[in-house]
Amino acid sequence: MLYDFKNIETGEIKEYTMRLAEYDDFVANNPGLVRVIVRPPRTVAGHGDFISRTDGGWKEVQDKMKAGLPPKYKDNIRQK
Repeated sequence: MLYDFKNIETGEIKEYTMRLAEYDDFVANNPGLVRVIVRPPRTVAGHGDFISRTDGGWKEVQDKMKAGLPPKYKDNIRQK
């Protein structure tokens, strides 16, 4: 993840990359830095939906689910 920190002494804002598990240690080891939020979090958008990226095993699971549903609900499960 990307985090922005401001240097208390210089006022400089710098971006750091680290795992969430490393965040607490980083903050403890850098008392001269304060976390700031200068922009909304960045997200990565995917292409297509999750149905288009599934394999034949997922279709088998869906078929089993459809088999146990009342007929009026079977159209609620979308398949490739």
